[in-house]
Amino acid sequence: MKLLTMLFLLPGLLVPLTAWGEAARIDLPQPLTKEAAVEYALAHNRAYRAAFEDVSAASEKVSQARADFLPKLDGSYAVTRLSDQPFVSLTVPGTQLSFQKIPFSIQTINRWQVDMVQPLFTGFGLESQYMASKVGLKISRYQLEEARLNLVRDVQIAHLQTLLGEKLVEVAHDNVTSLEVQKKNAESNYQQGVAARNDVLKADVALAEAVQRERNTIKQLIVLRSNLNQLMYLDLQEKVKLAGIDERTYHVPDLHQLYSAAEEKRPEYLAVKASIQQAEYSKTAARSRYYPHVSAFAQYYREGEDFAADKNPFSNNENAAVGLRVDWNFFEGGKTRATELEWEYRVRGIEQRRDDLLQKIRLQVENAFEQLKVAKANIDTARSAVQQAEENDRITTLQYKEQVVIFLEVLNAQVFTAQTRADFYQALYGYEIAKAELERAIGGLIE
Repeated sequence: MKLLTMLFLLPGLLVPLTAWGEAARIDLPQPLTKEAAVEYALAHNRAYRAAFEDVSAASEKVSQARADFLPKLDGSYAVTRLSDQPFVSLTVPGTQLSFQKIPFSIQTINRWQVDMVQPLFTGFGLESQYMASKVGLKISRYQLEEARLNLVRDVQIAHLQTLLGEKLVEVAHDNVTSLEVQKKNAESNYQQGVAARNDVLKADVALAEAVQRERNTIKQLIVLRSNLNQLMYLDLQEKVKLAGIDERTYHVPDLHQLYSAAEEKRPEYLAVKASIQQAEYSKTAARSRYYPHVSAFAQYYREGEDFAADKNPFSNNENAAVGLRVDWNFFEGGKTRATELEWEYRVRGIEQRRDDLLQKIRLQVENAFEQLKVAKANIDTARSAVQQAEENDRITTLQYKEQVVIFLEVLNAQVFTAQTRADFYQALYGYEIAKAELERAIGGLIE
């Protein structure tokens, strides 16, 4: 019988674990696009999943407040054993007749009791607490949306920075390769007597600096990859191939439209506005003590000398009662007024924080908007600089072969070409990063 019971229970225990541990996981596509990285992070990031639990906790608070409207049913059992039999002595007035030690109660008392209380009027206290809990649930959902927006932005930026890191490593490696060629050429020319010894030394110095830059770039790329893996809840050393991005531009509304969008969408601002409403409900709940609290009650009990309370030779062993109760506090040292004032001050403080937050949000929007414009302009500037640097490198190499310029000019041209290529990639990915920052600032997509 126990074996059959375990066989029936085991699938029920395994299903939740499977649903959370396996079914919740999605495959990691490779190469990983920015959109796929966001989707994967939203499904697996633990900090974001914790925000869901906060929403569930706030939902249970609503259930708790709703339960206060319903009747409360309590049961109790008590057993009392008196050391002596209770008795009473009586004397008949005007006579010498008396009765000594007449038992009037049982010595062992078993009491079963059931009480039910139904609140009828609480000075709008229960209603206010219920509405405050509903607003609290709304605030927790705004906080969940805030966590989602932060995670989307962080994953997008981490993905873009990792791609940029890969490009910078590529540029640094190409620069090292080019300088290695120049070093060999300088050594060959020196052996042939057509170049000075210091040309070889200059090539060595330039190559050493390029190798150091390449190492630092590789180190930064490793850290960027680990940061992206951490956001997606992957092993920090797991190798994930990333898909590149297409170069494109975005249509961005004007600044005032972005201000309006942020005021309508930013969950932080909406949460502060909801907090004001919640504080108003809490103030109403505090004022409920000015009013009488009315409740109906019902009671049933059994009392006897045996465990079932069936035997009671001195009184009826069971009884029931119904009634109405009014509680009204007339003096408590000003506590209710102080609580009411506390919530009034809280409301004023939240209103001040709301106005301050709105100004900060507008500043964030303006900063991201201007950064996006600068990044867009930098792309064309950097592309033109790359073309000019590459042409300068070509011309300088030809001039050196004709002994028109010195070898240092060749090295400088190649370093300058590598720097402009790095600047171009930084401008290209910086534009996408600025777009992600702007979308976070307004709380939604810009297109």
